[in-house]
Amino acid sequence: MRERKPNTFEKILLVVGVAVLMVGYGLIHWQISLIGFTIDIIMAIFLWLMLVALIIIAAANENIKEETKHIIELQLQEIRLLREEVRRK
Repeated sequence: MRERKPNTFEKILLVVGVAVLMVGYGLIHWQISLIGFTIDIIMAIFLWLMLVALIIIAAANENIKEETKHIIELQLQEIRLLREEVRRK
């Protein structure tokens, strides 16, 4: 199997994901230290976790898309070889 290089979207997604993790954690921690643990903080934590999950799902979908593209290329190559073999007979 060939080595796959990350595309531009995956690189951007990595930077955005790390930024969301760091900034989100910092802001939530800062708010907890200022006003304490309230229902608003619980909602912010839940929304932040949803955003992190969304970024993870986007990265997984991009990886699946790239792997599917590779599998389709391999299948097309196999079909070409089978056609050539059938034509020879």
